[in-house]
Formats: sequence, structure tokens, C-alpha cells
Amino acid sequence: MVVGVFPALKLGVLLFKQISKPLAQVIVNRAKNHPVFRTYFIIPPAQFYHWAEVKCKMYLMNLGKPTKVAKLNEQMAIELGASLMGEVIIFSVAGGCLMFEYNRQVAKEAKKEELRQMQIQKFVDDIQALYETTVKQDAELKYLQMSLEELAKKSKFKLPEKNIKTDNDKNNNKISNESTTTNTKDQDKNETQS
Repeated sequence: MVVGVFPALKLGVLLFKQISKPLAQVIVNRAKNHPVFRTYFIIPPAQFYHWAEVKCKMYLMNLGKPTKVAKLNEQMAIELGASLMGEVIIFSVAGGCLMFEYNRQVAKEAKKEELRQMQIQKFVDDIQALYETTVKQDAELKYLQMSLEELAKKSKFKLPEKNIKTDNDKNNNKISNESTTTNTKDQDKNETQS
């Protein structure tokens, strides 16, 4: 039994995906405590998400359009923003792994196609070479036959009309000879009896 190649690359991608969750949590915790990240990357996306969620819920429940959506307090916005940031990081890692695997498969298929095209081209080249060899041999045969005819004329040697008889001609001649011989023997017997 042949052992297949261990898919180390796929295992690495899976490991990277699993590590992305704790990694995202570490990044989010640091971002929550950093004032610049908190002000520009955590709170604004959380407030926008809250605004879009309230608008969608109001629209789906047919409660009318709210005039103004109340903003989340800073602590809730930080928690929601951190959660969103963690999900974005995990989704980005998963998407990156997916794109990497897709590109790897495309490259693998392209390599197979290139190999197939090379094989087809080799077959075409071989057929072309065989055709050229056949044409060359036909020309040489014609030249040799013409040379033989010229030599025969000069030496006054008569060449046979057909050099090679086909198997069918030989078989037909053999059958006709046998039937002629049988008919002749039958006629001889009839004449001797009379």
C-alpha cells in the first residue's frame, strides 16, 4: 500500500486559522487599552454598527423611521467595537487562507495544463517528423526505381512488370489452379470410361 503525501500545508492553514482566535483576542485587548486605537478603530465602527442595526430593526418591524439613533455609551461601544474587530481579524485570516489555497490550486491546475499542452505538442512534433520521414523515403524510393529503370534500359535487362504479388492474388491463383486441375482429372476419367 502506497502512503500518500502528508498535507502539511493544509494542516498549517488549519493551525493558522485556530491560532487566529486567541491572536485576535490579544490584539483586541491591546487595542481597547490604547487611546488612538480606541478612538479611531474601535468606537466609530461600533457606533456605525449600532446605528445600522437599529435602522434595520425599525424597518423590519414596521415601527417607522427613527429620527435619531441614540449613541452607545463608551464602555458598550468599546465592547462592541472590540468584538467587531476580533471578528474582522478572524474573517480576514480565514479569507486569506482561502485565497492562498485557491491560488495554490489554480497554480497546480495551470501546471497540469501546461504539462498536458507540452505532451500534445510533443505528439504533434513526432507525427510531423514521421510524416517528413515518410515523404523523404517515398522520394528516395521513386529515385531508386527510376535509377533501376535507367540501368535496365542501358543493360537491356527486362524488369518484371510486377515485382510483388499480393497475398490475395496468390490465393486466387492457387484456388483457380486447383479447380482447373480437378476439372482436367474429371474429364480424363470420363474419356477413359467412354
